[in-house]
Amino acid sequence: MTAFARFLGEKAERYIELRHSLGYSFSKQAGTLRAFVRYVERAQFDAPATRTMALDFVLSFGGAANSRATRHGVLTRFYEYLAVYDAQTETLERRVFPRSRAIPPPRILSESELASLIDACARISPGIPLRGRTMATLIGLLASSGLRSGEVVRLDRSDVDLTNGVLLVRKTKFRKDRLVPVHTTTQAALRHYVRERDAAFPQPKDQAFFLSSHWP
Repeated sequence: MTAFARFLGEKAERYIELRHSLGYSFSKQAGTLRAFVRYVERAQFDAPATRTMALDFVLSFGGAANSRATRHGVLTRFYEYLAVYDAQTETLERRVFPRSRAIPPPRILSESELASLIDACARISPGIPLRGRTMATLIGLLASSGLRSGEVVRLDRSDVDLTNGVLLVRKTKFRKDRLVPVHTTTQAALRHYVRERDAAFPQPKDQAFFLSSHWP
């Protein structure tokens, strides 16, 4: 590892710690910064951190224009932090990658594609069966109910009425609660998940309906 890559890695970790201390989750941004450090290390670049270095890193990724703009934005703010420790750090232009306001068309899965996705989810972690079952059931519920992903993961056990086939979705759009009916086949899938979940965690410490595989 070059001296510059080591210096960059140390500052990146301190910057990540700083953002965490300010209350930001900063998980994706941290991944971008660590990937940038690895990129600098592989290329064996020397100091200082330059515009070309940042641009080449961002352009090394595929994907949509907004993804490139996001990565460049992360580096722009990090470069500002880095300049405190190395005055030769170049300033990045904020609008090198303009964001597109176009909304991409929705990708609607066919029944066979959805079935394939659910089947793949059920097999993601053979050593932890509940992880796959959770993902498969969660995706099936999203597809059959039209709920948003955030609404599904926030469901508590008391919100899921499998006797009457109704879900209580709390504090959704416009901070309102609403009732969502579910099909009998969805009810059956949820009951099956409940049996596996309760067998794996007979004494849960949380009221969440969908449990994480990292549950103690």
